[in-house]
Amino acid sequence: MKIYNPVLDDYVEIKRPLKNIVSLDPATTETLFFLGLGDKIIATDAFSYRPEEARKLPKIGSYTHVKLDFLEENKPDLIFSTMGAQKDLTKKLINMGFTVYPMQVATSVSKIIDNVIIIAEVVDRKNEGRELVNKLRKKITENYNPGNTKVYVEFDLGGPITMGFPSHVSDAISIVGGKNIFDDKDEAYFIPDDKEILSRNPDLFIYEPKRLTDYEKERFLKKMEERGLQKFRDRLVFTKGDYLAHMGPSFILDSIPWLRSLLTSSNR
Repeated sequence: MKIYNPVLDDYVEIKRPLKNIVSLDPATTETLFFLGLGDKIIATDAFSYRPEEARKLPKIGSYTHVKLDFLEENKPDLIFSTMGAQKDLTKKLINMGFTVYPMQVATSVSKIIDNVIIIAEVVDRKNEGRELVNKLRKKITENYNPGNTKVYVEFDLGGPITMGFPSHVSDAISIVGGKNIFDDKDEAYFIPDDKEILSRNPDLFIYEPKRLTDYEKERFLKKMEERGLQKFRDRLVFTKGDYLAHMGPSFILDSIPWLRSLLTSSNR
């Protein structure tokens, strides 16, 4: 079966039925489990740990590399990858003769849903895909409460990173009735200027570490003082780590309701 791929602008020949799949994209891994195909996944990237069952699968790569000997030995019917950091790896695997279907990075909540539809077609789980999409759409629109709460989100990626307009997090903040303070920026992700954070004066300051610990909380509070951002301490909320950055279905099912609850409480 030939399935069109917008990243490659070409058709990818997909085996039917699929017997074994490798997913090198955490969002795709989670989606495959939602579609009932967890038993077909033989390996994933190191960052695929949603749902819990995904943690038990062999981890054979990251964003930039993969264990080629595993792929050559197991000969997966299909490899899912993503673009951005995996662009060169995707090309390499295709040139080696593997069947690879690269997914686009989600720049909006709608794109997360669109990716579910694409994956469902590729793996021939169309009905399950429609059911999941309808569930996600309902979660987005429930208890819609537009507002003007100014929100700043910072990720720890070896240093502070925030996001502009073309990002799924900025889109989600808008959906739950808030406003990303950097929504006017055209860059998806960039290093923020602390003086600009101060001048834009967010009502809510969300910090996402790689993994939340007591040490990480203390470290970041000290770092806020060093950066002159201590005025936002009473507006600071931590995520558990890799929560808002995730681009799979659970971002809509879990993270958006969490964002909505934050904005609701901050508006009281």
